[in-house]
Parts: sequence; structure tokens; C-alpha cells
Amino acid sequence: ANHWFHFIVYSGATTEVYLELDNPRLNKVDFYEILGDSILNQIHTGDVKIFNSRGIANNKWVFPIKLNGQKKDIYLRVNKEYEALDVGFSLTESQIFNEITAKKYMFWGVLLGLTLVVLLINAFIWFATKDSIYIWFMLIILTNAFHITAGSGLGFQYIWPNIPAFNFWYPQTFSTWILIIFQVGFMQKFIGQTAKNSKIYPWVKVFVYVILAIFLLSILLLNFNAFPKIFFRYMLFISLVFNILLIPIALFSIFERIKNREKIIVFFIIVSLFKAFILLFYLANIYFKFTQFGSLDVTLYGFIFDLIVLFLGVIYFSFSKYRQQNELLLTQIHDNEQEQSRKIIDALEIERNRIAEDLYDDVGAMLSTAIGYQSSVLRKDENKEKFPILVESRKLLDRAVENLRTVSHNLMPKNFAELGLSKSLEETINKVAQNSEIAFDYHLVGFERKLDPAKEVQIFRIASELINDILRNSEATKATIQLIYNKESLILMAEDDGTGEPIHNNLTSKVDFINGKLDLDFSPSGLTAVVEIPY
Repeated sequence: ANHWFHFIVYSGATTEVYLELDNPRLNKVDFYEILGDSILNQIHTGDVKIFNSRGIANNKWVFPIKLNGQKKDIYLRVNKEYEALDVGFSLTESQIFNEITAKKYMFWGVLLGLTLVVLLINAFIWFATKDSIYIWFMLIILTNAFHITAGSGLGFQYIWPNIPAFNFWYPQTFSTWILIIFQVGFMQKFIGQTAKNSKIYPWVKVFVYVILAIFLLSILLLNFNAFPKIFFRYMLFISLVFNILLIPIALFSIFERIKNREKIIVFFIIVSLFKAFILLFYLANIYFKFTQFGSLDVTLYGFIFDLIVLFLGVIYFSFSKYRQQNELLLTQIHDNEQEQSRKIIDALEIERNRIAEDLYDDVGAMLSTAIGYQSSVLRKDENKEKFPILVESRKLLDRAVENLRTVSHNLMPKNFAELGLSKSLEETINKVAQNSEIAFDYHLVGFERKLDPAKEVQIFRIASELINDILRNSEATKATIQLIYNKESLILMAEDDGTGEPIHNNLTSKVDFINGKLDLDFSPSGLTAVVEIPY
């Protein structure tokens, strides 16, 4: 557990240098600066003591050495119990050291700022949406942040300087296990993995339960101080196994859905492959030692990747999901409104038919009876001469009967279902033309196409409103009604030469109900109304 190192340091000029140990997690570090037989300086520190025991406030171990042309012996005793001791040394002039340190802390400061911004944005969005995907993401970021601050020594410097217990090996190891659980929970929520759509789902749950069981067992052993001295080796091995198993679990979960070619699955494949590459590179480096790439680097690169790439992915796909849900909700609302409108229109049609039948059968019959009575009286010539008013009232009754037939027909032509839209409209226009001074003309263009009965009724209502407006408000002398069957839509066109301004009651709402498009062109030469209804 203890290793001694000896340096002889010399410089012909007077200068100050810094000796730095690059492993921030050493249990004990004893520094001795000796000149001849005298100890000029000694520092006893380590992560089992409070942070202020260090000579210089730095996340690593830094010791100042003043040189003035004399040879000095530097002795270091480094202690790291039960764990692998891996430490490098560097000797740097004070000015260069301060420049390097400033850049290093600038990097950590920028990373801290980015982390806080990402956490605040996620917290705000979670508060607004209550979507648990943001909770899982924040848990991953916070656990990774603890892992990095503990492994880099920054946590000891700024967060828990008086609690050395956080520097022991088990908090960081446990945080690795908890991080894996959070990553699994995030993956299932992100890609929408459930027991219904995934065959590997039960195995993922078993994997999580195994981690939890080993975690609780380790806490129990720690509480009773039952850890063997070489337990760290097993803990490190278990952590590696968990991280390696996470790769096939993620890949199998993805490949179950890859056949659907969803964008979110493609994105998660990229995320998983990147993290798998980082981990495999670290494992290969353990044996081949082709670079100074340690476990902290694995966490740091993955953390930066999560802060930028995964964060943007979460925002993009979450809002895409909300947009799809809103579009589906709007579609459902529209369908419900259409259904309610259909029911209202059906009820109105039933009522229109009843009113038409009542008018024609009851009121029409009464008027016909009254005409019969008058006819019997007017058969005698002396009655015509004696009561000329009866002749005028007969004409009014005849006109009333005709108007009654027109109103009844406009409410709903008899045999509409048998005649169809075109014939019913033609019949209506012919009857209107007989009792109007306006010369009506009707044209059918193209081959008539049978539409939904409810839609045909609405088109007939639209045509009736256009015809009634021509009769009442247009002051026209002639009018043309056209029904044009195109390939993709039906066009109803009404034209007149009147100067009167049109007054339409519910024309726009009727056209909107059948998803039609209304175009009105009013000028001194008349009105042209065009209604286009898609099939």
C-alpha cells in the first residue's frame, strides 16, 4: 500500500517549481523537501484528511519547491490501500503551471455552467409537462456529475472538503451502479419499451433487480463492516460486468424496433454505439496501454455527449411526441365535432321533412279545400259580378298554394334519395323559374357522381341558399346555376346579373362543414359564387 519515491532537484537559477501528482484520489501523501540533513518543508495530506491539509488548493496534489542553485532531495510516500495505485509526476515552473491550471479550471467552469443550464431547462420543461423522461435524464446527469467530481477531486475541493468519507472507493462505485439503473429507466422511457411491445423487457427488469440486490447486499456488508480487504477488486469487476451487459441489453432493445425505422430508434442506436465504443476503447486500453485513457475519461466523454447530443435528442423527440399527440387530439376533437354536426343536421333534416309534410299535407289540403269552395261559388256568373273580390282572393289562394309547394320542395324535395342531387336541383330550379320574373338556367357538366347522402343534402342546402338570395336580394333579370363534376371535386356555381348586395345567413358554415371552399366575386355586373367540394 505504501510506495516511496525519491527525486533530486537542481536548478542553476533561482526559481520556483511545482511538483504535481496526477491522481487526485490518494489515501495518504507525505511530502519532504530536504537540503543536506535538514528538512526544509514537509506536508502530510491525503483524501482521508480534510481538504485544507493540502499545501496548495488544487484538485490534485501540488507541492511548491523553491530552487536557488542548491540540490534538494524530494521524498514522497504515497498510500492507496486495497485499490490499484497509479500515479504520474510532473515538475513545472510556477508561471507555466499557473497558466495550465487556469485553463484547466476554465474548462471545468464552462462544463459546470453548461450542466446547470441543461438541468434548469430540463427541470422547467418537466414542471410544465410532467413527463418523467426529463426526471430520468436529470438523474443521469446528476449521478454522472457526482461520479466526475468525486473522481477528479473537484468534489473534495468544493463540495465536501470536510467530509473525507466521500473519497472512499465505495461511494463512486455505488454511483456507477445507480447510474446504470437510471440509464436503463431512461432507455425504456425514451424508446417506449413496455412489456407489451418488447420480448426482452422481462430480462431488462431482471438485470435491474440484480443490480439493486447486489447494491443492497453491499450496503448491508458495509454497515456491519464485513468487507474483505480485497473487496474493491470484486466491486470493480462487478461494475465492469454491469457496464458490459448494458451494451447488449440496449442493442437488443433497439433491434426489436429497428424494423419500423423510427427516427427515435436510429438516434438511440447512434447514442448507444458511441457509448459502447468509449467503453470498449477503455477496456482495450487496460491491456494494451496505447494511451492514458482512464475510467474518469470514459465518464467525462459520456457526460459531455449526454449534455449536448442526448439532451438535444430528448428535447426534439419529446416535443415531436407532444406535437403528434396534439395533432391526434385535434383530429379527435374535429371528428367529434363533425359527428355532433352530423347528428344535428340529421335532426334538422328529419324536422325539415316533417315540416314539409305538414305544410304540404295539412296546410296544402286546407288551401285546396278553400279553393274548391270558392270554385263552386264562382261557377255562377252572377257571383263573379256581384263579388269580384272572390276572384282576386282565388288568385291569391292559387299563388299561396304554388308558394307552399315551392317552400315544401326547398325544405326537402320528394324522392330526393331516388332523384339524386342533380335532378332534385334541376326540379327545384324549374319550379322556382315558373313563379319568378328572373330567367333561371341550369347546366350539368360532366358525369354525375354519387356522393355521401349527407353531403349531397348539404350541397342541396347550399344551392337553395344561393337561389333564395338571388330571388330576394339580387335584383337580377337572369341567373345561371351550374353543377360541374370534375375528377377530384364537385363545383357548384351560381351567377346572376343583379346589382343587389348578397345576404347569406349560414353559407360559410355549411361550406366548411363539408370541407368545401367558397369564393364570392361581387361586382356591378353581378355576383358569381363558386363552391368547390372535394370528393
